[in-house]
Amino acid sequence: MECDLMETDILESLEDLGYKGPLLEDGALSQAVSAGASSPEFTKLCAWLVSELRVLCKLDENVQATNSPSEAEEFQLEVSGLLGEMNCPYLSLTSGDVTKRLLIQKNCLLLLTYLISELEAARMLCVNTPPKKAQEGGGSEVFQELKGICIALGMSKPPANITMFQFFSGIEKKLKETLAKVPPNHVGKPLLKKPMGPAHWEKIEAINQAVANEYEVRRKLLIKRLDVTVQSFGWSDRAKFSSPVIFLIH
Repeated sequence: MECDLMETDILESLEDLGYKGPLLEDGALSQAVSAGASSPEFTKLCAWLVSELRVLCKLDENVQATNSPSEAEEFQLEVSGLLGEMNCPYLSLTSGDVTKRLLIQKNCLLLLTYLISELEAARMLCVNTPPKKAQEGGGSEVFQELKGICIALGMSKPPANITMFQFFSGIEKKLKETLAKVPPNHVGKPLLKKPMGPAHWEKIEAINQAVANEYEVRRKLLIKRLDVTVQSFGWSDRAKFSSPVIFLIH
């Protein structure tokens, strides 16, 4: 009963994710997860989910689909490496004999549930933080920044033989002309009134890195607390039946 419920949720999620493979057919998924890593179709589904994840996430590990049951052991080793990199919370998928974990139907369903939930989360994050538009016209990042300054100030394209001193002098002149046209106090006073040397920037970079590291630790701590809280929901006997659904939503 529990496996049937998990299969139903997995099939619905796969359709939502755009999966068009043969495991959507009646009984195909059940047959594939029963064979687990020995089923090439099961490994193809896992490989598809991982490939979709790698488009959105920086993952070093990868999973390749198999062509025959004899490749099941190698497939499970690849999955083990991937789950380790992703910090998978399911002990049944990360502990025990690595060559037998995905020969158990429930573990296979749990693996699919986990990969699906990770892919759904990655796609939601991608929607909330869309990638930056590709830079038009090519050129380095510095070139693009300088180009943006010129466009913002309404400057024409500088000649090819201009020196850097002449170029920045032109920007300074244009900037002063622009500021002269705005109301008084339109631009606030600078926070720093003294020039910054290399030693100052080095210290600022060190402070910034220290703060970033601290917030990274805090973020991981909050995520771990959330994982533990969600896992605690499944400790009671009544909740064990619904724990896969809870983890899928999580």
